[in-house]
Amino acid sequence: MSTRIRRHADPFQCRIALSQDDWLETYRVLGLDAIWLDLGCGKGELMASMAEVNPDVFFIGIELRKKIAEKFFPEFGHIPNLLLLHGNVNLSIPSMMGQKKVQRVFINFPDPCDFKPRHKKRQMVNERLVQGICDILTPDGIVSIKTDRQNLFQEMDSLFRSRMRPSRTLKPAYLSYGVRSEWETDCLKKSIPIFSREYGCYPL
Repeated sequence: MSTRIRRHADPFQCRIALSQDDWLETYRVLGLDAIWLDLGCGKGELMASMAEVNPDVFFIGIELRKKIAEKFFPEFGHIPNLLLLHGNVNLSIPSMMGQKKVQRVFINFPDPCDFKPRHKKRQMVNERLVQGICDILTPDGIVSIKTDRQNLFQEMDSLFRSRMRPSRTLKPAYLSYGVRSEWETDCLKKSIPIFSREYGCYPL
């Protein structure tokens, strides 16, 4: 897995809080309606692939690591309906959306923050973020999570179940829409289990 980027990062080292000024004008110029977010988008290759096959959707990817953003984001500057931003998700959601709502939120292979017990507080998905995501979702919005760490999946699943309902389908409909991230591809090659689920504001 030498081509994969190292996931461990300290979110407290990035204090960039994104706002509507970082994306709204680009969105308006394109005249699109739907907005899909990727929180912790890594190199951005998954969002880029999805944007190319969904030209009627505006994609926003947010990545914490500045070096990753500077090195890889420029590769996808030619895709008009894709905007990749460097910033701290936990400081940006939900405020960066203003009054705009999103139809889908993706959280794919976030940093497990399990290298040391004291790093647990660095974990991206927490109660505050889950509430923020609920605040920006449309009534029929969907959240998709995916990870290769079972403990992390169970923790995220518990957090989202406290605010949303898991999909009624046994297998998530997401399935990367025919494309996969570099991390997921490597997991599949090495037969590493992947845990995924989707959530929505489904009625009782």
